[in-house]
Amino acid sequence: MTSTNNTKKNLSVVYSFEGRWECPLRRGEISVFFRKRRPREIPKKVFFYVGVPIKSIIGFAKVTSVSEISLEEAIMIRGSGAITEVELEKYIGRGGSVNSIHIDGLNIFDRPVPLVELKEDFGFNPPQSFSILDASFEAALLESAK
Repeated sequence: MTSTNNTKKNLSVVYSFEGRWECPLRRGEISVFFRKRRPREIPKKVFFYVGVPIKSIIGFAKVTSVSEISLEEAIMIRGSGAITEVELEKYIGRGGSVNSIHIDGLNIFDRPVPLVELKEDFGFNPPQSFSILDASFEAALLESAK
């Protein structure tokens, strides 16, 4: 039920995060994250899939802006992303650029939706980068997280 050929023009996406990002997300320490890839259209909402050992969608936030920035610009705002300069440099590379995805209104689910349930109920597979969510999947996901 995730789709990149979405005819309903749903503008919500799910991004994958490594397990170490769960606590900073839960504590509300992240108002920007960095990705090399982004959808053509700026999403309205982003859902957070956290991989091993969590393997769950833990919540979502409103996307306020997306812009392509240099490594130097990313370093300047890294505190809002709970990421070190070394991590950014390793990810982006010297002289490289990255998309900064600014978020607001973080909503962490009381009950994260585990991968087993996501696969069984929705046919979900975690994206390597991001996936555009089908509107019906998003609605079901929000309902199941209540």
